[in-house]
Amino acid sequence: MHQLPGGHSIHILLARGIELLTKNSEVWVVDDDVSIRWVLERALNDVGLSVRQFRSGDEAMGLFDHELPNLVMTDIKMPGRSSLEFLEILGGRFPEVPVIVMTAYTDLDNAVSAYGSGTFEYLPKPFDLDEAMALVKRVLTRRTDWQTALRQSVDEQLAIGSSDLLGHLGAEFERILLQATLAFTRGRKQEAALRIGWSRNTLARKLKELNID
Repeated sequence: MHQLPGGHSIHILLARGIELLTKNSEVWVVDDDVSIRWVLERALNDVGLSVRQFRSGDEAMGLFDHELPNLVMTDIKMPGRSSLEFLEILGGRFPEVPVIVMTAYTDLDNAVSAYGSGTFEYLPKPFDLDEAMALVKRVLTRRTDWQTALRQSVDEQLAIGSSDLLGHLGAEFERILLQATLAFTRGRKQEAALRIGWSRNTLARKLKELNID
């Protein structure tokens, strides 16, 4: 375990940070290797996260209609249903669920193709446990940040007596979504529409409504 000045390990400092940000968060670990599932569950439990283990994507998919985790950590080479199919379904039906793909670098292109409708982080195997926990913290913190900001905006609007919160905040969300996606695609509107999940006509209409050049 890596040590920092003062005798504090990176793992301990990460644990403190994750506990503050992710209380009651649940991580689903999907891997046919029992040793990897065990090591990750122990490390995640140590930093205050609940863990549920699955041996395959089939096992995990059986629960997605009833509950959603805060994070999925999954291998893409497992028995049963194609692991790439699992990623494709996950990205298509539940793009709001962050995913960390654990696999060899040679499999990364397949993962990108399968999970094209969502975004994921990549954890190469074999991985360093401290690096894995740092990545988990980064993913969950990013998720917490935008949720906290949204809650603050709602509270502010309620405090000043605003009505039609969905219309106001929804328009701001769409503006940020459009601007960020167009910046990412370097102005390619067809690609931006695909990534957002809109038709090209819908994107054009939203740009006009929100006065975005």
